[in-house]
Amino acid sequence: MSGTTKQSIVDELRGAGLKPTPQRVAIYEVLKGTTTHPSVEAVYEALRHAFPAMSLNTVYCTLQALVAAGLVRKLAMRENVFRYDANASPHAHFVCTKCGRVEDVPAKVDKDLAEIESGLEAKIPRRITDYEHYFYGYCEDCEAELGRSYTADPCHKGSPKNRKKGESQDGRAD
Repeated sequence: MSGTTKQSIVDELRGAGLKPTPQRVAIYEVLKGTTTHPSVEAVYEALRHAFPAMSLNTVYCTLQALVAAGLVRKLAMRENVFRYDANASPHAHFVCTKCGRVEDVPAKVDKDLAEIESGLEAKIPRRITDYEHYFYGYCEDCEAELGRSYTADPCHKGSPKNRKKGESQDGRAD
């Protein structure tokens, strides 16, 4: 949790109009101290020994209050699972389809997406207030565990096992 102190967390909570209870401070501290984008259950597990009387519902309600206050971003994953990110500004994420790890994409990708979005906003006759971009694939660890690249995946169009005779990797005839 580099650069973040309990006092700065208390100040952020107060600045957002939230009472800095010990549980709120601890929950926000967990989020600020990780880049793993934890679920409600993961935050609860991280704190249940320090706060044995705290319920899963308390964690859920606190996270909802942090989201409503604009301090935390709620990420809607596949299959109705939600993760939480202390970086509340719009940015893209990479989601591993094998292990479920959620990572921020490099800042350059966010910059490129912002340029594309600015051109698209004029074509959407509505006020845009937010966006979400998710890229799905395999994280480095799962890719290494699989022992093959995604092009060796028999379900992937570019896989030699999935190509028709005489067809190149890009689907054109050789």
